Amino acid sequence: MQKWTPQGEFLLQFGSPGDGPGQLQYPSAVTVGPAGDVYICDWANNRVQVFDPTGAFLTSIVGDAHEPSKWAQMTLDANADLRKARRLVSTMEPEWRFALPTGVTFDPTASRLIVADTQRYRLQIYNKINDYVEPQFNF
Repeated sequence: MQKWTPQGEFLLQFGSPGDGPGQLQYPSAVTVGPAGDVYICDWANNRVQVFDPTGAFLTSIVGDAHEPSKWAQMTLDANADLRKARRLVSTMEPEWRFALPTGVTFDPTASRLIVADTQRYRLQIYNKINDYVEPQFNF
């Protein structure tokens, strides 16, 4: 992702190609919070990457919804084989995570980040806490 002036002059770059911290694979959406932090949906890496206003990597958010969405639950309820298969796994943690997130927005009124986790038919909402010293503890 890159930042340009309205006149088309290059200013800075956020991240680089790849799957490591601060790297992006098919970014699908971007939003900026009131403090200037930049949130980028890293679609192919199943996460949201967070950068400061200068482009420095801060942290990644990978999702942590502990319950399926209403629509996912309806699918589970309608499919006995799927319910049986879920009993065989040792943890449901992979279902908590983002699956190809496609959208992100910041609600400055409520100070929260909203991520469209469309493959799992849900929104994941994070309240931002502004008084932590370390950025990875802000959500």
